[in-house]
Amino acid sequence: MALAEQLADRLTGGKLTEQAATIAALQETNRETAVSLAFVQESMQRLEQALFSPEWRVLTMQGDREFTRAGLIAITEIARIMRIKNPLVKRGVKIQRLYVWAQGVSIAAADPAINEVIQAFLDDERNQADLTSHQARGDREVDLQSDGNLFFRFFINQRNGRVRVRAIDPLEIDDIITNPEDKREPWFYRRSYSQTALDGTTTAHTEYYPDWRFVPRSRVGFTNRTATMGAMGGRIIWDTPVMHVPVNRLGKWGICEYYDANDWALAYKNFLEQLASVWAALARWAAKLTVQGGKRGVAAAKTKLNTTLASGSETNPPPTTGSMFIASEGTDLQPFRTAGATMSADDGRRLQLMAAMAFGFPETFWGDAKAGSLATAKSLDRPTELQIVDRQTLWRDIHQSIFQLVLLWAVKAPEGPLRGLGRVVREPDGDQVIERVVWNEGVDPNIVISFPPVIEHDIKETIGALVDAQTLSGRSEGDGIPLETAVHQMLVALGLEDVDAVMDIWREGQDERAARAEQMAAQMAQAAPDPGQNPDQNANGGADGNVGDGIDNNLADPAMEAVWQRQVTAVTELLSDLREAMGQNGGNHE
Repeated sequence: MALAEQLADRLTGGKLTEQAATIAALQETNRETAVSLAFVQESMQRLEQALFSPEWRVLTMQGDREFTRAGLIAITEIARIMRIKNPLVKRGVKIQRLYVWAQGVSIAAADPAINEVIQAFLDDERNQADLTSHQARGDREVDLQSDGNLFFRFFINQRNGRVRVRAIDPLEIDDIITNPEDKREPWFYRRSYSQTALDGTTTAHTEYYPDWRFVPRSRVGFTNRTATMGAMGGRIIWDTPVMHVPVNRLGKWGICEYYDANDWALAYKNFLEQLASVWAALARWAAKLTVQGGKRGVAAAKTKLNTTLASGSETNPPPTTGSMFIASEGTDLQPFRTAGATMSADDGRRLQLMAAMAFGFPETFWGDAKAGSLATAKSLDRPTELQIVDRQTLWRDIHQSIFQLVLLWAVKAPEGPLRGLGRVVREPDGDQVIERVVWNEGVDPNIVISFPPVIEHDIKETIGALVDAQTLSGRSEGDGIPLETAVHQMLVALGLEDVDAVMDIWREGQDERAARAEQMAAQMAQAAPDPGQNPDQNANGGADGNVGDGIDNNLADPAMEAVWQRQVTAVTELLSDLREAMGQNGGNHE
């Protein structure tokens, strides 16, 4: 340090040295930052170069080509073939269908009038053909997996409000017209299809169907605004709205849910075919024979082993099973060894796993018992369980949306069966109108859609838990769940097919039991002796011990009187318990 700097440092009390050290540290930090920044810039350049690499550009171009409407149609056609032809894909699709729908579903509305409308919709033969029967629901689940899209078209009788639903083949929907300001809001679906008449003539049609939630304030004005659709051909059919259900969505369209499994399923198929070819080639040779004598010895052995069928009859048949081979010295017969000449079928397990992974199910579902155990056979892993519950929730939402449309028209139609239970309110929303039902006071429009448990629990434990929830484990403090709810869940746990029908029978029995209990209570109240009455008098106030109304003469005997009193006390306590239980369960039995 120079003399001037030393003097300045002393005059400042050493602060000059501290500032110099701080400046040096900051300079070192700046150098490190500059090096790091240069490294980051270089890394960003490499990432940008990777994005424009030939591999990514080829993948992007494939995506642009495959995910056009024509490409999606081709994917759907391949997926439909794969779900029928390829065992891996067929098994995965079937597993999900069975888990979602095999145990059925229970649908009931709280209000009796609304429930009657919902059950009529479910029981309609036209609706059962495409949606509400067990077979139709399973078929729609399979279609949703392979096509990625479901289109439901509603035929509405605007006089009586009856709604019927039909499924449209997604391959016939070639465009979805959306709100210009919101691509997630569909307005119309363009359908192009061919219709074949009874005489064999074919006619091409192009039609536009409005989305089931799209209600413009003025159809005429809206048609004028969308006149460009006329250049594409076709007409708008306002009275048959359409609901679109997409899954595995990309833009406006859904995509086959096992699209990523198809390549691996084909790879596993090719692997097994090639392996079978190798095995078939090796199976051509069963044994290897070594003989002496060169070519002459080989020719002699060939003659001995050759067939004589060419001459018309077999005079040199093969030896029977368990025969003895006898040869002279120098002749050796050995089985043809294939050890190490081929590979095992288990070598393709990873290909199978890739296909199974696309479906979200463990490999044990594809029949590989070696990969499972007793625990996996009796249970379901949590991700798979959530996958099935998620799918059932989707179907619950689909049914709830359809039911809301059914109830809307049951109230809106002039002769609708629910016209007296509510009114339809039209709320303006820009160029559209939102229609909703305002129910009268006391009307409960809730519709309960319940699936049986995905995992098979112990039925005895499940019913015991429901009993404890209803009775609060035998305690009298507070109210448990309603008795009707507990009975309904018990029937679901038992796996009964028609829970709603059994519940109707149970409700009728409840009403009958309540009526009998009230009648018995009235009879007991009349028959019970008045505490202030003379013991020598009978129940009707007589002093002669004659028969009272409905009471036997034997009651005059003290022993029989005691038995009668015990019975009256027991019945009275039972009736009290019944009334308390009915009061706790919120039931009104009149």
